[in-house]
Amino acid sequence: MTAPLIMNNDKLKQRCDERRVTTAVYVDCSNRNLTSIPPLPKLATSVDLTNNLLRMILFRNPFQGMSDLREINLSDNPLEYVTVNLFTGLFNLSKLIIRNSLLYKQTTLVLDSLLAGLYNLKEFSLTFEIPKNRKFSPVPCSFRYKSQPFENIDAIGFAEILEIDTALLKWQTNETFKKVIYQTKSLHLINGFVCFYGTLTNRQFYYMPFLEMIKIDNIFLTSKLTDNFITTQKHLQHLAIYGPNTPYGYAIDLIYNVSVSISDLYKLKTLLLNGISNDLRLKFHCSLGLHNLSALNSLQTVSIIGNSLSFNSAEECDNFPKSLQHLDLQDNCFSSYDINYSVLFFNKQIKTLNASNQNRCSFKSLHKEWKQTQFPTQPAVETKNVYDLEWFVLTNSKEPLDFGESNDFYPNLTYMDLSSNFKVNNKIPSFFSSCRPSMIFFNMSKCKLSEIEEYSLSNLSKLETLDLSSNMLGSIGCVLSDRLSNLVSLEVLNIADNQINCFNSVRSMRNLQRLNMSNNQLQSFDASLEYNLNLEYIDLSNNRISKLSEDNMRDLTAIAGQHNVEVILSGNVLLCTCDTLQILEWMIKTKVKLVKRNEYLCSYSNGSISTLKEISHIYSSLNNECSHKSTLIIFISVIIAFFLVMVSGILMYKFRWQIRYWYYKNKIKIPYKPTSYGYEQIFEYDVFISYASEDYEIARSGTLNELETKRGVHACIHERDFQPGESIALNISKGIRNSRRTILFVSDSFLKSEWCMYELNIARMESLHSKRKLILTVMIETIPYASIPFDVLDIINTYTYLKYPANKNDKDINVFWNKCAEFVLES
Repeated sequence: MTAPLIMNNDKLKQRCDERRVTTAVYVDCSNRNLTSIPPLPKLATSVDLTNNLLRMILFRNPFQGMSDLREINLSDNPLEYVTVNLFTGLFNLSKLIIRNSLLYKQTTLVLDSLLAGLYNLKEFSLTFEIPKNRKFSPVPCSFRYKSQPFENIDAIGFAEILEIDTALLKWQTNETFKKVIYQTKSLHLINGFVCFYGTLTNRQFYYMPFLEMIKIDNIFLTSKLTDNFITTQKHLQHLAIYGPNTPYGYAIDLIYNVSVSISDLYKLKTLLLNGISNDLRLKFHCSLGLHNLSALNSLQTVSIIGNSLSFNSAEECDNFPKSLQHLDLQDNCFSSYDINYSVLFFNKQIKTLNASNQNRCSFKSLHKEWKQTQFPTQPAVETKNVYDLEWFVLTNSKEPLDFGESNDFYPNLTYMDLSSNFKVNNKIPSFFSSCRPSMIFFNMSKCKLSEIEEYSLSNLSKLETLDLSSNMLGSIGCVLSDRLSNLVSLEVLNIADNQINCFNSVRSMRNLQRLNMSNNQLQSFDASLEYNLNLEYIDLSNNRISKLSEDNMRDLTAIAGQHNVEVILSGNVLLCTCDTLQILEWMIKTKVKLVKRNEYLCSYSNGSISTLKEISHIYSSLNNECSHKSTLIIFISVIIAFFLVMVSGILMYKFRWQIRYWYYKNKIKIPYKPTSYGYEQIFEYDVFISYASEDYEIARSGTLNELETKRGVHACIHERDFQPGESIALNISKGIRNSRRTILFVSDSFLKSEWCMYELNIARMESLHSKRKLILTVMIETIPYASIPFDVLDIINTYTYLKYPANKNDKDINVFWNKCAEFVLES
């Protein structure tokens, strides 16, 4: 049995870490400022020497005898020279990484000699770094095979994953093509600092027929890619080109040539053309600057980040295949108008579109209104334009946001970020939510948003996160909460920094967990939280809130009884007075976490301000002060209350009839008829008869016989005409108001009757307010002047009165009733 390996190398223990996983031995010597490679365990399978100070590896071979070694990483060292037999005998080495070295200085180095015998090498990386302390002037690479700076490089042909400087590319001719075929499937070309090719053509890729991925990164001074440079790569699935930052004309040609070169690569899934031109805005014609890629049915992702592209005019950008699912247009100069009508309209199958930071524009763009005639393919009859879009980002645009048309429909759109479009004022149109009913995340912060139309958000019942912070929504007023009332699934709401001074309801948002209303102008928090029991975080900082209401404290206490909840009130000046003692006590005892409570500011009645760091002491002092005041206040309050009761009683008694009159007047509806002079009241009776029951014979019988039967007068008599079930007071008021005149049959019994006196005063009030000649007083018997109440004397002295004939002579009685009838029927 083989004895287990015992590591006794003290130096290794001090300088490198060793980790074993089953049969693998990993040695980590990275980040140790090593200037030479220390002794290594012979059974190591992986050695990491990155980020040290290794400059030269001379005669001694530090890897000698390590036949199990599979991985070596020498990256991020200032390597200038390595011995040619450095990797001799490492037959199992499959991964060799040497990034950011200075090995281009070793002019005698032959790569084939360095890598001789590494037949199992599957991943190889060799890239260079320019020294920071000196200038570097690259030179063009000659188009000859012998111009390679490391002579023969066929040994790296075994690697399936290859990351090399572009200087290591070979200029392959038809004659040399047969000499070597690389097995490379993934090729990463970077830098080009040793020498550079001004043009990349297909001759540099002849000997790599199995490529599935090509990444060309930071090409140094490469200005041109021919339109056939990868036409032979029929297995290619991923192509990425980053950052040559070429001049204007070259950049347009490069984008076009790439699209031509891949037009027959039917396995291509991903195309990235990022940072082609970062400085100058490019006027891009989709139909001319991009070859038709519609046949590439495997293409799913296209990225054109950081190219300062903008459409020269409205056009049909329909060069993409229907398989395209993901489009990334970050860091360009497209407007939402461009994206809606030039891109999305012709590529409705796109699921994710990222157009953030559309502010890479070197000159002011001219927004052109879209017209239906500009696109002949647009149907003349309005129909639903259904899009597959699921994820959409458009930020930092310099032009007004365009939300498309009301007949656009995005049934699958769940994520939408339109933040930081603050160059112009924006508003959310009324059809916005009906076109996007499945949205879960919506961000429109920093957009100078000053208006949300009535139905803009009404159909977003699935929305969970809404960020409308840093806008101008305070201009909407209190209706803002109504605009958000249908967001029943909302969990996060951010409306901070909006100059809001009124927000009164989050009742419908029962799933709400986080609410941010900081940096507004709220003087109080009026929204009830009774139904928002899921709240975990409320930020009300930097408003003008001076105290919490009892409802606020009750609702927050109920929430804190179920789970933790944080409230931020910093930046508000709270009142510390007798009126807010209850609030201070609540702040001391509550389970609600008041974030940075000790830093809250407190304003006293004398105008001084302090923090709430000593809140218990503040509460105790105020409580003692307020208890002395309360005794005095109670005493004064009792006196004032007694005085007010007395004054109220006097006034109530003095104006008792006016109060009764107006009360019943408002309950009685009077019919009117139009006349040439306006409107005239329609009376139900000619006269209301007021009398005591003891005067029944004279008043009631006389009225029935003399006025109604003989003279045709229609009288209101309480025994006959009052409505059963209604109060007596209401019947009296209704009878007097519905009668043209009122006759009072005054006797000693009349003066003693409470209801007769009530009828007298209601008739007097009606006469005063209607300004009609209303009352006729009939003295049935002689009453001593001193026995007549002031109210009756006032009527006798003010209005006409008659005496009933005491001799009961028929002639005198007839004259009496004639005068009564004449008064009643007088127009």
